[in-house]
Amino acid sequence: MFKKTSILAALLMVFAGTVFLPILAEANEVTTITYWHYLSGDNAEIHGRMVEEFNAQHPHIQVEMLYTGNQFVARDKLLAAVAGDVPPAVALVDQFWPPLMVSTGALVPLSKFVDPAEYLKDYSQVSKDTVTVFGEAWTVPFSLSNQILLYNKDKFREVGLDPEKPPATWDELVEYAQALTRDIDGDGRIDEWGVNFTTRANLGSMYAFITFLWQAGGELYSEDYSEAVFNDAAALEAVEFWIDLAHKHQVLSLSPPPEGFETGRIAMQYSSTSSIAATKNKVDFDLGVAPLPKYKNQVTGVGGSSLAIFNTTPEQEAAAWEFVNWMSSSENNLKWSMKTGYIPLRNSVRESEAYQQYLADNPHMQIVLDQFDYARARPNTVSYADLSRILGVAVEEALYGSGNPQRILDNAVQEANIHIETLD
Repeated sequence: MFKKTSILAALLMVFAGTVFLPILAEANEVTTITYWHYLSGDNAEIHGRMVEEFNAQHPHIQVEMLYTGNQFVARDKLLAAVAGDVPPAVALVDQFWPPLMVSTGALVPLSKFVDPAEYLKDYSQVSKDTVTVFGEAWTVPFSLSNQILLYNKDKFREVGLDPEKPPATWDELVEYAQALTRDIDGDGRIDEWGVNFTTRANLGSMYAFITFLWQAGGELYSEDYSEAVFNDAAALEAVEFWIDLAHKHQVLSLSPPPEGFETGRIAMQYSSTSSIAATKNKVDFDLGVAPLPKYKNQVTGVGGSSLAIFNTTPEQEAAAWEFVNWMSSSENNLKWSMKTGYIPLRNSVRESEAYQQYLADNPHMQIVLDQFDYARARPNTVSYADLSRILGVAVEEALYGSGNPQRILDNAVQEANIHIETLD
């Protein structure tokens, strides 16, 4: 049962004093809708051109696009807008945001526009899982990715590693990273690092850490989702593995050089499959793509986003649906997938002649598809967004500080359980 009143009250208290701009309606029978997103870099450019194309093809609807900052910031702004009852007409949302927004009554369910089962029947099961909250579809899948290991084959060759045999286990990851971490100029300082992944909570470190946690056999929640359990032996092992990479083995930099992988100063990079296309365009070395090294379990985390329509006015909602339906069409899903490296959401797109040709031209993408056999989506619970922040900050504290990792995790679990009791 949703605690709608308490959640809205809490959000209003947290975001008190925020100034909101009303959605403006365009005259002359043109409906103007606001669309918030958090994309950046090459993907933002591709995405922006899609919105421009929609506006050109739909003169009766004009979409005003607004970049609201990275995902860490964008979520707060969206929650503030919801709390102030002035949400955008449409927003790009990370896969674990909808539960909280559904619980506040802010979202329009997919069933208001179509029969969800019929509309989503062409979508892969994992993509349908990411948009389903409490048994109902609330958003439309837009992008789907999983985690991948990118590596520099030229660097492998330089240190005597087989460029066609990337590390397959945590132990091999350490072994390879040690060989690839080097002081090139002999000044006693490391110039090239073996491995890198995001370690800062506000930059999305949980996307990486949760996979290490699952690989170690850990879980975020108890089986009935009634409490947080990420302070057990498996969770501690995952945290200590990160600590060892940085401090014991000294193969992971806590202040990595900007675009270190692209410039050849980092040899292996944990990344989203959505970055493959952009990375290929930036590097001048032989790029390798591999499944994530495994530990006790073989797991890769699922990332991605969906398009959410918010409660506004009947005219705004109708225009928003036309925009969302167009953006997620088979034609656009094919274009988006081939230009970015995201996985086709629709089975028909994945099986199409055009995408099969794309796979033939880009064989590394088959690795991405194969990983979905053991891909895992994050929990669709109301408390997950807050829980992930708490754990992300805790892992960062353990990694960058000198505190006791077990005590840090214990404290984080206590804090997380307060949110679970309040929200779920």
